[in-house]
Amino acid sequence: MTAADQTDDIAGSRLLYSVAEAARLLGVGRTYMFRLIAAGEIESIKVGKLRKIPRDALGRYIDEQRPGQGAAARHGLEQQPRV
Repeated sequence: MTAADQTDDIAGSRLLYSVAEAARLLGVGRTYMFRLIAAGEIESIKVGKLRKIPRDALGRYIDEQRPGQGAAARHGLEQQPRV
């Protein structure tokens, strides 16, 4: 099984992902994913001793990274162009 196949398997209908799986889906490293979690940029939950990432948290993070789609835009704080 190739890495692409594993990613396709991971991206199925699961509700929660491990930190390593979520990092692989976003194309970042595990350490960077932990930094995003610690900074509050990606929501995570504890399941026993494990840290898990909800599927919808990944989508929200991606949406927030798009220009004009972040928290500022959602709260009407987007900068207006100067005329």
